[in-house]
Amino acid sequence: MAQEPTHYEILSLTPSSISSLSTKEETQSLIKRAYRRALLSHHPDKTGTISTTKGQKYTIDQISLAYATLSSPALRENYDKALLLQRQNKAQAPSNFQTGIETTDLDDLDYDEAASEWYRSCRCGNPRGYLFGEDDLEEAADLGELMVGCADCSLWLRVHFAVVDDDEETAGKGP
Repeated sequence: MAQEPTHYEILSLTPSSISSLSTKEETQSLIKRAYRRALLSHHPDKTGTISTTKGQKYTIDQISLAYATLSSPALRENYDKALLLQRQNKAQAPSNFQTGIETTDLDDLDYDEAASEWYRSCRCGNPRGYLFGEDDLEEAADLGELMVGCADCSLWLRVHFAVVDDDEETAGKGP
């Protein structure tokens, strides 16, 4: 899952570069120059002439929000506190936790025999949000799990399954 860029990253600034300045005017000037540079380097009409930093593409809305937040001392202070809290929470969170992913077994899903597809409703409201066929299972057979994205939202379903060969099924049965 991609992490949202910080306002500092969007404007190619660091918190220390802003806090090291002695006057409010110097701070405002630095932020304004960074804002203009970001607008020029990420503007859709200008991207052909000026390359973007590290290949990142930021929208004009992201750049404007970053400027508005960092140019206001009160908003910047609140934002810095929120960033610090976010870093602390991230350090305490379990590393294997993933949001937006639900885990289930293939046997728990509904099967449409006419279409030869498994499906499950999503909490976004789509009755067949998670939909996949046997071809998808064959591609993921080595892993024993299949990741299926909802057709209408950003949620995912991790489906665990076991591959049973036809030879194994008939070997246990008598004549």
